[in-house]
Amino acid sequence: MTSSGLQSTMHPPATPVYVLRGHAAPVHALHFYNQNTRLVSGDADGWAIVWNMTTKRPVATWKAHEGSILNVKGVKFAADGGHLCDANEQAASDSSEMRVFTHGRDNALRVWRLNTKEEELLDKRLPIEENSTPKNMKDPWLIYSITVNALNFCGFSICFKPSLSYEPNLEGSCLEQVSSVDALPGNCMPKVSSEMFIAVPNAMNTGGIDIFHLPSQKRICIIYADKSVNTGMVMALEIFFSSTGDLYVVSGYEDGQAMVHMQQGPIVIEDMDDASTWNWERIYLHRAHSQPILSLDVSPMHKSHFFTSSADAMIVRHPLPLRSDDVKSGDQVPLRVVNTKHAGQQGLKIRSDEKILVTSGWDGRARVYSCKSIKELAVLKWHREGCYAIALAEIEADESTTHLPTEPADEKPELSTLIQRNQPRSLIAINQQRSRKAQLTHWIAVGSKDGKISLWDIY
Repeated sequence: MTSSGLQSTMHPPATPVYVLRGHAAPVHALHFYNQNTRLVSGDADGWAIVWNMTTKRPVATWKAHEGSILNVKGVKFAADGGHLCDANEQAASDSSEMRVFTHGRDNALRVWRLNTKEEELLDKRLPIEENSTPKNMKDPWLIYSITVNALNFCGFSICFKPSLSYEPNLEGSCLEQVSSVDALPGNCMPKVSSEMFIAVPNAMNTGGIDIFHLPSQKRICIIYADKSVNTGMVMALEIFFSSTGDLYVVSGYEDGQAMVHMQQGPIVIEDMDDASTWNWERIYLHRAHSQPILSLDVSPMHKSHFFTSSADAMIVRHPLPLRSDDVKSGDQVPLRVVNTKHAGQQGLKIRSDEKILVTSGWDGRARVYSCKSIKELAVLKWHREGCYAIALAEIEADESTTHLPTEPADEKPELSTLIQRNQPRSLIAINQQRSRKAQLTHWIAVGSKDGKISLWDIY
């Protein structure tokens, strides 16, 4: 094949669709929520920004913490008495409440109310703008503020207690138990009164893990560090419930170890105190990395495995036994270990359809990999400084059933064209179409040390 023929078969380099410029400090955390219509970002100066993904403009900006933000999550809740899986999107929106969780290096984990109807009342001045100070700014409503450990570089992880979090949908069929924030399907929403478990590094022993409860705001359990294994600090966490109701905590450590702990059986909050250890069993332990683990993510749909990335160049797929009796001594090994030749990949995220995963790199590049083979599929090169954060838009289970607004089927094409020429399109219809397009886009958001967020639409 000639060089010209080879060049014609190669794809042009990917470029970002949009670049969001608002932060004056490195972007450390990103998360899409509210059916991909909102993106929340947090930076090293403690500022949080919520972006409208239809207009690509900020709808809220506030100083969430006095220290660097470690993690952010946006969650859409159903108001008590409202439907949780509402087939009518407008009805679901009217009975919903938006909350943003932020975790800062100021030892605080905070929960903010940020409803769509309240966004017009919130300040939108960006940190990069002159005279953008906290004075005279209207912040979102602060619901909870919990004192937690922030000496580690590890952000929080959150999940909902299945037995109290969900109720039948409109058709009367019961929902499957949903294990974590990132596993909420479609229009499914937890109730405002839902019980939540939040995992963070232990306040006294940096190798241990604290579990807090909302709405009580109490620490209800501690997973103590194993004295027989010198793991160092907890670097990454994920907490979730399995379909059988067992609680799992997946953790990555400073020495490159990955662990999985499981708590079997029902959990009664009323009987717990902050010294409780519950009945935790470690069902997986392996050290596949030679450097500290920087990030991990559990497969969203099947909860059958999890990936880790590290300061070394390895990406590792680990097994996730769902029952303690499934664990054998020979199973304590990774499913796949790949040397990517690119050190310092963090912010690893698996897309909701489990087809791809994306990492952000210290070399200023984000990389897209196949979940099955961990083969590199694309390199997203735009930032000139290191990248720290990744967020992936939620992919709907069956996008083929979702359509943008079209003309009525019984209307003749000639008549439809004539109507479009003679009557201006409804501004509401145009906005709805733009919003729906933004929801269906396969966004990849990359946050960088330069304070910019690049938005990509690939795969």
